[in-house]
Amino acid sequence: MNYAGQYFVRFCLAASILSISAGLYAAPVTSTRAASNVWYRYYNEKGVPTLSDQITEEHVRRGYEILDRNMQVTGRVAAFNNEIYLKEKARREAQMRQKMDDERIMKLYSSSRDAESARNRLLDTLETSIGYNRIQLIRLKRLRSELVEQGAESERTGKSLTAKQKDLIVQYDSQIKDLMQLMSSQEDEKNKVSNDFAPIINRLIAIEKSRKDGTYDTDTGGHPN
Repeated sequence: MNYAGQYFVRFCLAASILSISAGLYAAPVTSTRAASNVWYRYYNEKGVPTLSDQITEEHVRRGYEILDRNMQVTGRVAAFNNEIYLKEKARREAQMRQKMDDERIMKLYSSSRDAESARNRLLDTLETSIGYNRIQLIRLKRLRSELVEQGAESERTGKSLTAKQKDLIVQYDSQIKDLMQLMSSQEDEKNKVSNDFAPIINRLIAIEKSRKDGTYDTDTGGHPN
């Protein structure tokens, strides 16, 4: 069923409730007679009225009046506005997503401070690894530099690097490249951890504040409407 169809059903139910609450059924009647006790009237684009004992999609689309058996207007229902309906639907869905997100993060972290501690532990682990790799990088560069200097000294005496020395330089170059890529990816991971935790921590802070103020709505995951 499309949105208009769903809204049509809701209008039918609302109209029935309105009719009953208005006391239109003053005494027990048969279903045939009951149908004639309530009428629904809408006007087309030319202002011509259409009267019916049932609510049609045209009633919903144009808006209609509710009349009693004496043709007296007892209520009015505004025309269906699809734009307003879609906006309201999007708002409700956003509230539901927010509620689900809140439940998820509150299962993972008991408070904003707990989330900050989890973030800091990850960042500390990455920073420790980067620090270790930085030391290894310095060592590899130093070993390579020493080997190159040995080669330069050998060339001054008319000798050239041995095949083993050349292979070592190639290995050092490869290890240095791999280590630099690893450190770069670890720096990226640090940024990702910070960026991923930022909205979680901010949301937990907002929840804590709204709970303290008494404005947190557990049904919508936000402020009461």
